[in-house]
Amino acid sequence: METMAGSNIDRKIKKEVKQVLNKLIKSQEKGDIGSFAECFAHDVALVHIGTDADEVWYNWDDFYQLMKKQLSERKGITINHKNTTVRHNKNRDVAWYFQLLDRCPETKGDDVCIEGFRHTGVMEKRNGQWMIVQSHISFPA
Repeated sequence: METMAGSNIDRKIKKEVKQVLNKLIKSQEKGDIGSFAECFAHDVALVHIGTDADEVWYNWDDFYQLMKKQLSERKGITINHKNTTVRHNKNRDVAWYFQLLDRCPETKGDDVCIEGFRHTGVMEKRNGQWMIVQSHISFPA
């Protein structure tokens, strides 16, 4: 049985991880590459898998160049998240997450929503900060 202190630590970890995920969403909505970058590890350990078969980035520099371009071109996007689930290891320095996202970009003046994007990933706690080291986005067929 977990002690109350352990439960509080577990809740704190989940809260911190969710704060990073919220920051990630807000940075994409605003097109803010600086805030976006703060959510990720900036090294060769980073892996990001996009929605297409050829969308796999194995380090921060390549992924950053892509996202810098994409975020600068974004206008009028809203991202809603739901069912965010966070788990962590016993050492409390690695966490993995799952969430469903609805992306609603403005297209020619109309809102078009794509519901049910799946966003999964792994974070490591480095120097007191949670950072994404692996992430994957997929969407329903």
